Amino acid sequence: MSEEKKTLDLDEQEVKKESGSDFKLSETWAQDALGDLEDWIEEQGIYIRQ
Repeated sequence: MSEEKKTLDLDEQEVKKESGSDFKLSETWAQDALGDLEDWIEEQGIYIRQ
């Protein structure tokens, strides 16, 4: 299990090196994305029952 975690950490570091920046997501990224998706769906004329 610890080897798996170390591998993931190394992969994340490689991605940061390749992108050239330390990109961090906001803590509410999932909620923001859902809101954007719901807005886009409604713009298409589709209304979802909630």
